[in-house]
Amino acid sequence: MKKIALFISLLMPFFLAMPLMAAPPRGSGGSAGGKIGIVDMQKVLRDSKNARNIRTAFLKDVEKKQAAIRAKEGEVRKREEEFNRLAPNAFEERKKKAEQLKIEARNLQHLREDAEGELKRKDAEITQKTIGEIMQVIRNYARNERFTLIIDRMAVITADESVDISERITKLYDAQKK
Repeated sequence: MKKIALFISLLMPFFLAMPLMAAPPRGSGGSAGGKIGIVDMQKVLRDSKNARNIRTAFLKDVEKKQAAIRAKEGEVRKREEEFNRLAPNAFEERKKKAEQLKIEARNLQHLREDAEGELKRKDAEITQKTIGEIMQVIRNYARNERFTLIIDRMAVITADESVDISERITKLYDAQKK
């Protein structure tokens, strides 16, 4: 009987320590001591000087394309006015001008469609590149500051503002690009 009591008393500390051994180490992603942050990507894109500079350059490109389209529209309107001034009985000349006008109107439509498609592609490309750069800043920040989890604000219903790291990410992104 004494041997059983001694055996149980020796095993008791082992059984009591088992939950501690099963617990994840601190900072390993378990609930004990993990840092969580939230980033508002829309805010970073809106407030970042670098992102605004990229957007401004893109908008200048948009303006150039729109100016080229307006110039072409002016040419087509001019041809239309020339066509409307032709005498109604000048059948051959009217037919020739109508055909030219039709071709130029079609070319104008193609120019619009091509410009719109190109600008959409370029916008998507610029946005993806900028988001990729910001994501790299977030990864580096998370590694350096030992964050367990960083979530985009859009995926969070409510959170304490103290976990929002958007301003720090904006500053780091802008400092990186100087």
